[in-house]
Amino acid sequence: MKDDPLKTDLQLDFPDGGDIDIAWPGGEAATVSGTHNLIQALTLRLLVHRSEIAGLGHPRYGSRVRELIGQPLTRPNLDLLRRHVRAALLDDPRVREIVSLHVAPRSDIPGAVDVAATIRAITDDSVHVSVALDLR
Repeated sequence: MKDDPLKTDLQLDFPDGGDIDIAWPGGEAATVSGTHNLIQALTLRLLVHRSEIAGLGHPRYGSRVRELIGQPLTRPNLDLLRRHVRAALLDDPRVREIVSLHVAPRSDIPGAVDVAATIRAITDDSVHVSVALDLR
Protein backbone atom coordinates (compact mmCIF):
# COMPACT_ATOMS: atom_id res chain seq x y z
CA MET A 1 0.00 0.00 0.00
CA LYS A 2 2.65 2.52 -1.05
CA ASP A 3 0.05 5.06 -2.14
CA ASP A 4 -1.99 4.91 1.07
CA PRO A 5 -2.16 8.50 2.40
CA LEU A 6 -2.97 7.09 5.85
CA LYS A 7 0.35 5.21 5.83
CA THR A 8 1.56 1.87 7.22
CA ASP A 9 3.36 1.29 10.51
CA LEU A 10 4.22 -1.47 12.94
CA GLN A 11 1.12 -2.77 14.68
CA LEU A 12 1.05 -2.21 18.43
CA ASP A 13 -0.68 -4.15 21.19
CA PHE A 14 -2.46 -2.03 23.81
CA PRO A 15 -3.13 -4.52 26.65
CA ASP A 16 -5.24 -3.55 29.68
CA GLY A 17 -2.16 -3.37 31.92
CA GLY A 18 -0.93 -0.26 30.11
CA ASP A 19 2.31 -1.58 28.60
CA ILE A 20 2.35 -1.03 24.84
CA ASP A 21 4.37 -3.40 22.67
CA ILE A 22 4.85 -4.37 19.04
CA ALA A 23 2.48 -7.11 17.87
CA TRP A 24 4.40 -10.32 17.05
CA PRO A 25 1.88 -12.88 15.77
CA GLY A 26 3.65 -15.99 14.49
CA GLY A 27 7.06 -14.60 15.44
CA GLU A 28 7.05 -11.72 12.95
CA ALA A 29 6.28 -8.05 13.47
CA ALA A 30 2.79 -7.21 12.20
CA THR A 31 1.91 -4.04 10.32
CA VAL A 32 -1.21 -1.91 10.23
CA SER A 33 -2.38 0.32 7.36
CA GLY A 34 -5.10 2.74 6.35
CA THR A 35 -7.74 3.80 8.84
CA HIS A 36 -6.53 1.19 11.35
CA ASN A 37 -3.10 2.83 11.29
CA LEU A 38 -4.65 6.25 11.78
CA ILE A 39 -6.61 5.02 14.81
CA GLN A 40 -3.44 3.51 16.27
CA ALA A 41 -1.43 6.67 15.58
CA LEU A 42 -4.01 8.97 17.16
CA THR A 43 -4.32 6.73 20.20
CA LEU A 44 -0.56 6.74 20.66
CA ARG A 45 -0.41 10.51 20.16
CA LEU A 46 -2.89 10.96 23.03
CA LEU A 47 -0.93 8.66 25.35
CA VAL A 48 2.50 10.22 24.76
CA HIS A 49 3.28 13.45 26.60
CA ARG A 50 4.02 16.37 24.30
CA SER A 51 7.79 16.70 23.75
CA GLU A 52 8.44 13.31 25.41
CA ILE A 53 10.23 12.14 22.28
CA ALA A 54 11.92 15.46 21.48
CA GLY A 55 15.28 13.68 21.68
CA LEU A 56 14.20 11.57 18.70
CA GLY A 57 13.53 14.68 16.62
CA HIS A 58 9.82 15.09 17.36
CA PRO A 59 9.50 17.97 19.86
CA ARG A 60 5.83 18.71 19.08
CA TYR A 61 4.57 15.10 19.05
CA GLY A 62 2.12 14.00 21.75
CA SER A 63 -0.53 15.64 23.90
CA ARG A 64 -0.75 17.73 27.03
CA VAL A 65 -3.15 15.28 28.72
CA ARG A 66 -0.65 14.40 31.47
CA GLU A 67 -0.75 17.98 32.76
CA LEU A 68 -4.12 17.10 34.30
CA ILE A 69 -2.95 14.06 36.27
CA GLY A 70 -4.00 14.47 39.89
CA GLN A 71 -6.38 17.33 39.15
CA PRO A 72 -10.05 17.06 40.12
CA LEU A 73 -12.38 16.24 37.24
CA THR A 74 -14.25 19.52 37.47
CA ARG A 75 -16.06 21.05 34.52
CA PRO A 76 -13.16 23.49 33.79
CA ASN A 77 -10.57 20.68 33.92
CA LEU A 78 -12.67 18.45 31.67
CA ASP A 79 -13.01 21.35 29.22
CA LEU A 80 -9.22 21.84 29.32
CA LEU A 81 -8.70 18.10 28.76
CA ARG A 82 -11.06 18.27 25.79
CA ARG A 83 -9.03 21.16 24.33
CA HIS A 84 -5.77 19.24 24.83
CA VAL A 85 -7.23 16.16 23.10
CA ARG A 86 -8.61 18.26 20.26
CA ALA A 87 -5.26 19.97 19.68
CA ALA A 88 -3.38 16.66 19.69
CA LEU A 89 -5.77 15.07 17.19
CA LEU A 90 -5.58 18.06 14.85
CA ASP A 91 -1.76 17.97 14.98
CA ASP A 92 -1.84 14.82 12.85
CA PRO A 93 -1.76 15.93 9.20
CA ARG A 94 -4.00 13.00 8.22
CA VAL A 95 -6.91 14.50 10.21
CA ARG A 96 -9.10 16.81 8.15
CA GLU A 97 -11.62 17.64 10.89
CA ILE A 98 -13.02 16.49 14.20
CA VAL A 99 -16.66 15.59 13.73
CA SER A 100 -17.37 14.87 17.40
CA LEU A 101 -15.41 14.73 20.63
CA HIS A 102 -16.67 13.53 24.01
CA VAL A 103 -14.75 13.49 27.28
CA ALA A 104 -16.56 11.93 30.24
CA PRO A 105 -15.50 10.82 33.72
CA ARG A 106 -15.79 7.08 34.31
CA SER A 107 -18.19 6.09 37.07
CA ASP A 108 -16.36 2.81 37.77
CA ILE A 109 -12.87 4.33 38.21
CA PRO A 110 -12.60 7.65 40.04
CA GLY A 111 -10.08 9.91 38.30
CA ALA A 112 -10.36 8.15 34.94
CA VAL A 113 -12.03 9.48 31.82
CA ASP A 114 -13.25 8.05 28.55
CA VAL A 115 -12.37 9.98 25.40
CA ALA A 116 -14.30 9.25 22.21
CA ALA A 117 -13.75 11.11 18.96
CA THR A 118 -14.98 10.76 15.43
CA ILE A 119 -12.69 12.37 12.90
CA ARG A 120 -12.75 12.80 9.16
CA ALA A 121 -9.48 11.75 7.60
CA ILE A 122 -7.87 13.40 4.59
CA THR A 123 -9.24 10.44 2.61
CA ASP A 124 -12.79 11.42 3.75
CA ASP A 125 -13.00 8.22 5.80
CA SER A 126 -14.82 8.57 9.10
CA VAL A 127 -12.68 7.17 11.92
CA HIS A 128 -13.63 6.55 15.55
CA VAL A 129 -10.95 6.77 18.25
CA SER A 130 -11.64 5.87 21.88
CA VAL A 131 -9.19 5.94 24.76
CA ALA A 132 -9.57 5.48 28.50
CA LEU A 133 -7.23 7.81 30.39
CA ASP A 134 -6.29 7.35 34.04
CA LEU A 135 -5.65 10.81 35.50
CA ARG A 136 -5.33 9.74 39.14
